[in-house]
Amino acid sequence: MDDREVLVSIIVPVYKTEKYLDECMQSILRQDYPALEILLIDDGSPDNCPALCEGYAAARENVRVIHQENKGLGLSRNTGMDAARGKYIFFIDSDDCLDGEGAIRLLVEKAEEEGADITVGCYRRFNASGIRQVNRHHLHGGAYTRTVDFRFKGFYMYGHLAHNWGQLYRRDFLDRHGLRCRAYPFTQDKAHNMDCYVYHPQYAFIEDSIYLYRVNEESVTFRYKENLMPVWIAIAADFNAFMESRGIPEDYGDWTALHFFFGSFFLVKQELQFKEHGIREGVRVMRRYGEEPLVREAMAALAGGRYLREISAVSWRILIRGASFLFHIRAYFLFTAGIALLRRLRVDSRITESRNRSAGGTPGVDIDRDDAGCDANRDRTKCEPEKRGE
Repeated sequence: MDDREVLVSIIVPVYKTEKYLDECMQSILRQDYPALEILLIDDGSPDNCPALCEGYAAARENVRVIHQENKGLGLSRNTGMDAARGKYIFFIDSDDCLDGEGAIRLLVEKAEEEGADITVGCYRRFNASGIRQVNRHHLHGGAYTRTVDFRFKGFYMYGHLAHNWGQLYRRDFLDRHGLRCRAYPFTQDKAHNMDCYVYHPQYAFIEDSIYLYRVNEESVTFRYKENLMPVWIAIAADFNAFMESRGIPEDYGDWTALHFFFGSFFLVKQELQFKEHGIREGVRVMRRYGEEPLVREAMAALAGGRYLREISAVSWRILIRGASFLFHIRAYFLFTAGIALLRRLRVDSRITESRNRSAGGTPGVDIDRDDAGCDANRDRTKCEPEKRGE
């Protein structure tokens, strides 16, 4: 190993992915960056995954296996972070792959060049039908990372900052601030990255696609989630409590407001997705959602245009303010019907896809977006407690 090369710890939580694990591991083992330690976190998987993990460890001296009782994705990542020895940490889900042999090298080179705490690349979606165009982050570093527009694009519009997989983290940054994942059944990625964000990390970005994100049609992501609303509300409340407990004075009201706004969309889309539910049930859910004081406050702020002037995407400013106004005046039927129409027309995905094309993305297989709150946060297999045993 070259003295100039720094160790990277690749953390792979493993749970019921026997069908895909070898494809994931081969993409890691083919990397042209040799300074890797691979940590396979067997999260009490009931299939043949534990034995497969032991096989990789026996064949490769840089592969370690940690077996634990089922704890869920976030806590499995914590197990990996606690055991990691590398200067950098990279998370990959065990049904996904690295995009090309140079993925880790490109990230490390950029991180070392800019002294970055978090280095972000692009990614592509794939399934049995093929690989889709590159999902571009449309982000850059410097003072811009402290803006509302950066948070909106990074965590919502494009979502590259709202997942743990595919980003390179400086381990010292995570350890110094005690930044670990939470045990939510979904959206724990976004919560963890918001916790990271408030400590003002140095961000770096590359334009290369470094990650292949599997659209797993066998996933239970598409099941109805009874706990979507309480978990969504808890994430924002816990974030506020986190900042207070850490003595962080900055105001991130834009983040919580947008979190609740997109939560309303995910709640309605979940009702529309299932035959036994629909617009009528969506209206009922929105009434319940609107009873929450934090939600009412957030939607009132957006209805009044607060934070939106700092978002550069005019189409999203109009959409958010108009929808928030309907919610604020309790026009829940119009609000729900509007989401149904936008969903049918695929307006949000068309906006994003047009921006991908304008940024040089290549056309590819048209894979439908994951629904019910997973797509905007780029969560998929980790969205359901049944998947992770939570």
